[in-house]
Amino acid sequence: MRVLVVGGGRVGSHLAEDLDNRGHQVVLVEKSEERCRELARRFQKMKIKLLNGDGNDPNILREAQAQDMDVLAAATGHDEDNLVVGLLGKREFGIRKVIGRVNNPKNGWLYSEAMGFDAAVQPAEIIVSMIEGTIEVE
Repeated sequence: MRVLVVGGGRVGSHLAEDLDNRGHQVVLVEKSEERCRELARRFQKMKIKLLNGDGNDPNILREAQAQDMDVLAAATGHDEDNLVVGLLGKREFGIRKVIGRVNNPKNGWLYSEAMGFDAAVQPAEIIVSMIEGTIEVE
């Protein structure tokens, strides 16, 4: 599977690494030049293609070959960036599956099909659900 990950922070970089280890073709777009240098060293024995640029820029997504991707993971630490990336991925590049990281639970409602998302990951909500499930079991 061909996967485009936008955002090379802790979440995005671990996601890219795990997907690469599982045999997927991964392109990771990261805005920070310094972070790209760190990731280039970390990924040097992997097949991850690393691209320095703003994932909100259609030209960068074109350079990342977004039009050829099966999945897009909008994994930056900023909801406004993830929302733009997701919308561009779905509407401009026709990526079949678009998944977004929700940073602020109050913004979760925005990660909808109308905004180009097939799924949204809300870490806070997952933890709350796990806690409630644990309490109910006990």
